[in-house]
Amino acid sequence: MSDKLYLSIPLVPPSVNHYKTRFRNGNTVVSKSAMAFKDTIALLIRGKFAQGKTFAVSMTITLGQGDRGDIDNYPKMVMDGLAGAGAFRNRKGENMSDAHVTRMLVCLDRDERPEHGFTEVWVEAIA
Repeated sequence: MSDKLYLSIPLVPPSVNHYKTRFRNGNTVVSKSAMAFKDTIALLIRGKFAQGKTFAVSMTITLGQGDRGDIDNYPKMVMDGLAGAGAFRNRKGENMSDAHVTRMLVCLDRDERPEHGFTEVWVEAIA
């Protein structure tokens, strides 16, 4: 049981513009890149979580060679991945949604040195 969680994700989250794919018949599905990002978060969490009533989330997205994007296009994917993997838990150990996140800080770094970008996420219970 912990009130803090740290993840280093070896990927840049897909932009919200590439989160879902809409087909001609009107159906919408989560894109392959979004599923891969969510699956990576789930593998990294492996039973770790922050426990509390409300949470603060800080994330730094570091873009690598050729990566592009605006700072506001990344947080949704990260938050959905965290919630889906069970990163937020109440004191009884029950999963909570990202609706219990009351503070969020998002930083975007650009570093042309790494071939691939990465994402760091800190979750902390604040109540």
